[in-house]
Amino acid sequence: MRLSVLAVVAAATSAAHAEPGRQPITLEDALAAARDAPAARVSPHEVEAAEASIGAASAWPAPSIHLATDRLTARLVAGASIPLPVFGTVGAARRQATAEAEVVRAEAELVRRELRHRVVVAWVALARADGEVTTTSIAAQQAAELELIARGRLAAGTGADVDVTVASAARARAGLAAAAAERDEDAASAELAGLLGWDPARMLIAAGAPVTGGEQELGTLIGRLGVHPERAAAERRVDAAQAAVDQALSQRWPMIAVEGEVSLDDPTLEPQGKNDARVGLSLELPVFSHVGDKARAARATREADRARLVATEHTLAGELVAAYRRWQAATDALHALERDVEPAQERAAALSAQAFREGARDLESALQAERDLAQVRAELNNARADAAIAFADLELAAGQEIDGAP
Repeated sequence: MRLSVLAVVAAATSAAHAEPGRQPITLEDALAAARDAPAARVSPHEVEAAEASIGAASAWPAPSIHLATDRLTARLVAGASIPLPVFGTVGAARRQATAEAEVVRAEAELVRRELRHRVVVAWVALARADGEVTTTSIAAQQAAELELIARGRLAAGTGADVDVTVASAARARAGLAAAAAERDEDAASAELAGLLGWDPARMLIAAGAPVTGGEQELGTLIGRLGVHPERAAAERRVDAAQAAVDQALSQRWPMIAVEGEVSLDDPTLEPQGKNDARVGLSLELPVFSHVGDKARAARATREADRARLVATEHTLAGELVAAYRRWQAATDALHALERDVEPAQERAAALSAQAFREGARDLESALQAERDLAQVRAELNNARADAAIAFADLELAAGQEIDGAP
């Protein structure tokens, strides 16, 4: 009977807590809102800038023109020089810009995944705070019930003033814990709202249960590391470094330019005042440009990125196994609390309260049982949140899409 009463109290407390001033938000809603969050608006501009740099890298060297006049010869000399990048310098620059744009895209994906992970963690923190409010509110209701029983026994002549005093103190302490839990809930709501770019004063409440994940095979997760976004970004950096090597080597070749010049009204020519034209080629020789040093620096950067790729692969493997073990531990603890601990503690609290009501046990035993039950419920709430965060960490470590699905 008492268990059904507590269930009704819990439902009533939860319904009262979801007041109109608080906006329910599911994890799916939070992740959908993350697409328009302020932090999500930066990467598209960076990608756009990187893509525009590809076209900019295709630019030829600027042509030049010159005008002159002489006192004794031609009255006007006009010339132009048009560089011709015929040895692949423009193509190499374009390939380097393309490779660097791929790096930016890969890093933008990492930023997107990290933002979604932060949103999941913030939402779970709000759900944890909501659960703490419900738990402490129920504990406060139970403390008030024990105080009512103590006053009833005192009025019937079977209790003592000290029982009423102790029960009143327990109710007051439970009320303080409930108030503190509500303040923590407000803080968690502000953090999630700020992350989504909403008004931090907007009161939110988590709707739905935290996702703790279903069956996961470590071997399957390890097999997916080959397409992990962080590994893909490291590979793109190696490709960009190789393109930088090729671009540096393309500068070994000279730059050819076609030059043309026209002399107008030149009195030194016969017949006097005749015009003349000249066409030629010029070579810009990179003899002092330290192309070798640039190429060596580019090769060293490429080798560093290759070493970083290997280190990333080992780091990802270690982080995945660690995240998997933490998720296993968190889910095992959660299932044990749900299956074994909470039901037994609820029955013990119900029996202790019934015994106190009938005068078979003292108030201290009933209060201790209620405190133990409140602690177990708090542990269960924390265990559920810990398992949800561990699952989000596992999704991030495995390179899976962070969508809150089991």
